[in-house]
Amino acid sequence: MKIFRLRHCTTVLILLLMFGGVSTAQTQAPPTSDVEEEALALLRQSMDFVSKAPSFQLSAEIGFDVVQESGQKIEFGATRQVTIRRPDKARIEFTRRDGVNGAIVFDGKKLLVFNNDEKVYAQTPLEGDIDQAFDTMAEELQMPVPMRDFFAKTPFAVLAEKLTSGFYVGESVVAGTPCDHLAFRNDQVDFQIWIATGDKPLPRRFVISYRQEEGQPQFWVQFLKWDLAPDVPDTLFSTKAPEGAERIPFATIDPSLNEERGTP
Repeated sequence: MKIFRLRHCTTVLILLLMFGGVSTAQTQAPPTSDVEEEALALLRQSMDFVSKAPSFQLSAEIGFDVVQESGQKIEFGATRQVTIRRPDKARIEFTRRDGVNGAIVFDGKKLLVFNNDEKVYAQTPLEGDIDQAFDTMAEELQMPVPMRDFFAKTPFAVLAEKLTSGFYVGESVVAGTPCDHLAFRNDQVDFQIWIATGDKPLPRRFVISYRQEEGQPQFWVQFLKWDLAPDVPDTLFSTKAPEGAERIPFATIDPSLNEERGTP
């Protein structure tokens, strides 16, 4: 019997990261004295700006390392097209570098995940808002959501959780956009974020380094385009099964495998 997992994935880590998120925390805690106020203020300004948008659409490219037994790092990646309509609508389309593509769709009542390459889909009832849906997907279905931290109700609280250090690196240009470059660390990972300067402080690049995992692999996101006022039809969030696709159950992944690999 088929289960919903991606073909061409050599490890559970690849499976999770092709869909996966880089969530570093769940709740807010006071920052330590080693976090510069300037860096924290810029992060808060950006995340508050994103969280106030009732809907938005973005495109992004992601890449991540998979450490081989030899210690060599091999990079895999994909593009993402994300549409969020608060409080309970989300669509995340992916296209891997090998051409495989599909989507995750949540309409407030159901979750649909489909893979066009294999012509399969999985579907389950799932009620609540976007945060609740993403929590259920990560905790019960073992399927973290891509770039999940940026879609939360309070993204600053998520990213600022348990910070042990943070500082302003300097001015930088990302794909032609002037940015403020910030670097942070918590007890598990290091992450960097480049935030556009000016009256629209949107994230332009995000890099996370898994210090506790062998080889210290990285995950990066390059935000290609943001639209804070998208004209999106309701049909985009349809959880109707794709025509001609076969329904299959979600894969069940032993959480202990993720702990062994250091996967969030």
